[in-house]
Amino acid sequence: MLAETKYITSVPAKQCILWSTIVYRHFPDYKQVMLPINSLVMYKGRPAIVVAADLDRISIRTIDAEEKRVRPKDVAMAHTGPISRFPENRAPDEVMEALELLQTEHPEGIPLISWKDFAELAWSDPKPEHIVIAWHELSNNPAVETLDEGIRIRSEEEQHKIRDKLQKKKEAAEAKAAFLVAFRAAWKKKDSSPIEGNSAFQPFLEELSRYARGLADDSPIARELGIKLAPQAVHEALLSSGYWNLAANPWPERNGCIMSEPEAPSALEERKELAIDRLDLRALPSYAIDNAWSKDPDDAISVEGENVWIHIADPASIVGPFSRLDAEAMERGSTLYLPEKIIPMLPDALVQKMGLGLSAESKALSFRITLRGDGKIADISILPSMVAVQRLTYEQADTMLEDNPVLQKLSKIASVRAELRRRQNAVDIDFPEVAVHVVDGLPTFLPVPQTRSARIVQELMILAGEAAARWAFEKGIPFPFATQDPPVSENLAGCGAGPSSSLAENFMRRRSMRAALVSSTCSAHAGLGLSFYSQVTSPLRRYQDLLAHYQIHAVLAAANKLDRNNAPSEPDLLISADTMNERLFRYSNQAAKNRQAERDSRAHWTLVYLSMNPDWRGEGIVLDASAETGQIFIPQFGYEFQTRIPRGIHVDSRVSLALRRVSVPDLFASFDILPQGT
Repeated sequence: MLAETKYITSVPAKQCILWSTIVYRHFPDYKQVMLPINSLVMYKGRPAIVVAADLDRISIRTIDAEEKRVRPKDVAMAHTGPISRFPENRAPDEVMEALELLQTEHPEGIPLISWKDFAELAWSDPKPEHIVIAWHELSNNPAVETLDEGIRIRSEEEQHKIRDKLQKKKEAAEAKAAFLVAFRAAWKKKDSSPIEGNSAFQPFLEELSRYARGLADDSPIARELGIKLAPQAVHEALLSSGYWNLAANPWPERNGCIMSEPEAPSALEERKELAIDRLDLRALPSYAIDNAWSKDPDDAISVEGENVWIHIADPASIVGPFSRLDAEAMERGSTLYLPEKIIPMLPDALVQKMGLGLSAESKALSFRITLRGDGKIADISILPSMVAVQRLTYEQADTMLEDNPVLQKLSKIASVRAELRRRQNAVDIDFPEVAVHVVDGLPTFLPVPQTRSARIVQELMILAGEAAARWAFEKGIPFPFATQDPPVSENLAGCGAGPSSSLAENFMRRRSMRAALVSSTCSAHAGLGLSFYSQVTSPLRRYQDLLAHYQIHAVLAAANKLDRNNAPSEPDLLISADTMNERLFRYSNQAAKNRQAERDSRAHWTLVYLSMNPDWRGEGIVLDASAETGQIFIPQFGYEFQTRIPRGIHVDSRVSLALRRVSVPDLFASFDILPQGT
């Protein structure tokens, strides 16, 4: 390293100060440690005048009239001066003539020419003021890039690209300005014609849509339009402008749901490592009983002597616990049931292949459960099987109950099991359900029938869940156990009291329950009145159940290996407890989002219907009249809302309602309670 000391003699003696520079042999550039007062420098690409200096800082006055203290190395010398003020901005011919000369001689461009050298080319005896004038003229010229050290003259190709970029920027600014005017007009007039047919408006409309759907955290265009930065407010603006219609349902995406359908792999083959040997149960009458609109039947029931058979679809025989299909199913958490569409957890091709009763023969995981006379489980076997399943709707099964001995026996078993759970303080909650279906943007509301067969299926699915949990606990394997602490108040929850015909009492029971949890730790499920419980009967549409099936198959595969080798074998396909808990945590988070999206979507379509029928009147049932803000249930829609209950109206009373106000974006509706007789 070489240090040089130079004295500036071209400035008055009283302004002459020590100017020391450090020169690095390997670097041709050097930085000044101290600069003359009233010299011209460049700071962050803009001219500045040095007005004071000390040992480690200089004070500068920028062309924007700002006073700053900076380090000498933060500026570049343009002219030693003196200059005390900046000249007026003007555009002399000398600047453009010098630039044109350089461009003519160097069409390929010039990497760098210092400010002083450029000024000398434009003026024979340049002053610091000339450099400032040149900077004014060149700073916005696309042919030039202004730097602290000088200017870089761009090549013709680079200039062409910049001109194109500037033109596109100009067009974007013009499109944005036009969009703001057009959208405000559409918004005000509630008429979409001002924003229709202009492709330049599409990016702005898409930005608003993404924000309203919860896919973006910010929307600059919404702020410029003066819309409150909230998804509901942008939703309202999109409706008012006519760009969205009432059918637009943003709630699944706002809740973080995956809206695309999963893709199936090219081949759907059984996992060879399981070496499955299926029991032939095709001669056993088996029934898959579900709603008429069900597309993914994953459970069936039958009985043989003292054994109850519960057959479950067997996707885990194809989907491995560390496969791509498994990873996607875990991210989805569950099948998403929306009024307007169903988005499956597993690919439709797999559902069609493994759904029970969708073909003449179905592969299943069958639970053979032997019960004692009091309904308690005496023995459990879980076997891969081949079954022939007959699909029935609940209404068809109820009709067959009159003379079908299999269904009659299963009905008696279900009754014994229900009574056993009540003796064990189970909570019965019987609340009306309404299915919402949307076709061509029009919602319809179908009450879910309260049938005998539905109660039979529900009870036997609970039996399968208890059997699986007991089986897993006895095997000592990590398993997705479902648990629930006792209710806040056993009296309010009606523990062990059996079903109630009072809707208000069922509402109170529901409100008294604590949230159910899922983990690899086994504990009681108070709501069901069981010491062991797991959900295993819906592996096509719930990831928790699929996890349980992975573990069951791992144990069965190890047992098969033992039978073949006549030697003990650890179930090496088992998922560890840590991995199980990690997956259950992710599943629980996503499943909660899906459930909320389903609730919000049902409410959304209910409010869409009410918006289409502003004169709606109907009946409500009072669920809670204990406070100023009570709760009312509308049976037509399965919709609940809070409102002030007039004195003298009691729970379970039926009241006449009239729609007062509805807001689809806010997911809100209010109703008037009409006087009796109106």
